[in-house]
Amino acid sequence: MMDSIIMFPGVLSGIAGGAVPIAYPGQVWDKMFNIWLIVAVAIYLIVAIPMLYFMVKYRYKKGVREEGAHIEGSTGLEVLWTVVPLIAVIYLATQGFVLYKEQRTAPPDSMVVRVEGFMWGWSFEYPNGKKTSDELYVPVGKPVKLLMTSTDVVHAFYVPQAKMVEDVVPGRLTSTWFQFNKTGDYTAFCREYCGTLHSYMLAT
Repeated sequence: MMDSIIMFPGVLSGIAGGAVPIAYPGQVWDKMFNIWLIVAVAIYLIVAIPMLYFMVKYRYKKGVREEGAHIEGSTGLEVLWTVVPLIAVIYLATQGFVLYKEQRTAPPDSMVVRVEGFMWGWSFEYPNGKKTSDELYVPVGKPVKLLMTSTDVVHAFYVPQAKMVEDVVPGRLTSTWFQFNKTGDYTAFCREYCGTLHSYMLAT
């Protein structure tokens, strides 16, 4: 895959207070990951521990319990293992929707930068009309909204530190946003294979 490297040099500095993530909206994905991980581990333990217990307790022994289990229906159990998973699914869906909206919605005070992808590079146009090729400069602590299109094929703009990626499509305007909270040079990639020189689609 082609790696497009976008560097954000020397224009970012930290935001005061606490453990601020290096970039937004990366913390949203971390939050969603942690929620799913906790729920998944809880479900696994609830299922696996009784399963292992019953495997040992009711394991086959010659001359013992050879007729198999005699199972009778239980309305309470049926309701329990229907309602509990339903609540878990509703919770995950609701949380996922809320966090997805947060991740996708650029703050109203965002600085708008127009991005044009082409084989094999990036062009950036700032609010003051200035343009740069293969270099993107953004201010610290300021949300940046990217309005993106492509001149040829489908590309994808990906900034790992912000955990955000968006397709860049010819004939269409797509958007995404990020905000860096610490000065530094940060890498972004083209996540969509776009031709022979995909791996040389670099920017600084």
